Amino acid sequence: MKINKDIYIRVLYIFILYILYSLLLDKYDYIVKYLTNFLFIIYIFTKFIFGQLDFYAERFRLKDVFINLGINIVFSATLYAFWKRFDIFNMFAMLFLFQVIFRRIVCSIYMKKKNVLIFGSNHIENNIQHDIIKSLDYNYVGYVSDNKNKGTEYLIGSYGELEEIIHQKKIDILIIVKDIKSPDFKRYMKRIFDLKINGLKIMNYEEFNEDIQKKIDVNKINEEWLLQSNGFDILNNEMQRNIKRGMDLMLALILMVILSPFALIVSIIIKLESRGPVIFKQTRIGENMRPFKVYKFRSMRLHDPDKYSKYTLDNDSRVTKFGKFIRKTRIDELPQLWNILKGTMSFVGPRPEWDILAKDYARQINYYNLRHLIKPGITGWAQVMFPYGESLEDAKKKLEYDLYYLKHQDFIFDVLIVAKTAKAVFFGKGK
Repeated sequence: MKINKDIYIRVLYIFILYILYSLLLDKYDYIVKYLTNFLFIIYIFTKFIFGQLDFYAERFRLKDVFINLGINIVFSATLYAFWKRFDIFNMFAMLFLFQVIFRRIVCSIYMKKKNVLIFGSNHIENNIQHDIIKSLDYNYVGYVSDNKNKGTEYLIGSYGELEEIIHQKKIDILIIVKDIKSPDFKRYMKRIFDLKINGLKIMNYEEFNEDIQKKIDVNKINEEWLLQSNGFDILNNEMQRNIKRGMDLMLALILMVILSPFALIVSIIIKLESRGPVIFKQTRIGENMRPFKVYKFRSMRLHDPDKYSKYTLDNDSRVTKFGKFIRKTRIDELPQLWNILKGTMSFVGPRPEWDILAKDYARQINYYNLRHLIKPGITGWAQVMFPYGESLEDAKKKLEYDLYYLKHQDFIFDVLIVAKTAKAVFFGKGK
């Protein structure tokens, strides 16, 4: 995954915050280093959960100031309850002051939005306008086109006015979207590449779509694209795969030991609530198209699968009361730690699909089986970026996120996905 500016700023922010935190601990003579370092990790994780590690031009808001204040008050009050020292409030007050100043400087000076202009009119059917408008990184200026029949409120000029608009609107990024119906499109496109404008970045639709949406449009790829595209290191870098496997094994063993008492309690509740086995087993498709058994805590009553939908629906009558809770919190996934130890799954990767559905998808969705080139995961990029799928179209959209992960996978990307999953669990966004 490409390390963008926001990640560098987050690392700098956490580093400075930790230095300040350590100096204040020394100043106030808090010497329990292991405990205080562990508290700092929880502190940073809490800030991530509540979106306080995001730095955008629009993120210096009164709401974020109050969220930061609330986090600091809760932590200082909790530590005061244990240590009974009033200076802990002074310490977190100074940390809060630093956070507000840092956020103000970054959001107002460094994280300025980039002005985006689209060249062509076919972007309308690709919905790229909507994605740029929603993004906190970009300011959508509009688009230029000679195709008046497809004109919308964002049409701000014709191809002939392009150079003037670029200078007038101070455009940072120009996205080229082919306009098949314009006879002059190629001539104007040549003119674009002849422009020598300082700071202007010219991108095609596919490049920008991948950058902003963090997914790969299945309709835009073919064998030539797969051969020429950069990335996909996880497929041919043996060291990278071994590191990922080693981390999986280590974390799975630790979690199995820590969570075994909790898993026992969950098993007892499932058994008391409804008849049937505690563990649900189902055949899924794994790495290199190999079928395997996936394990989950049973969250549904026993039923005839031929009489119900293949998908879990909203307010599904098959889901038990406790089952609804463990699905929301992803507790039902805990038995998959055994799948990780066996080597059939990883912590992060495309979610393993039911073998029956996978065969249907492979027939109807181009390049669907590319997602099976790596081990499936308990969580994945598609899971944190797209809601639970209930149709063929949803499966296609999730594939686009899986392909993006396949192309950009690295350790930092995996950590980001795990953190986003924890955030989803915290706010109960499972299904």
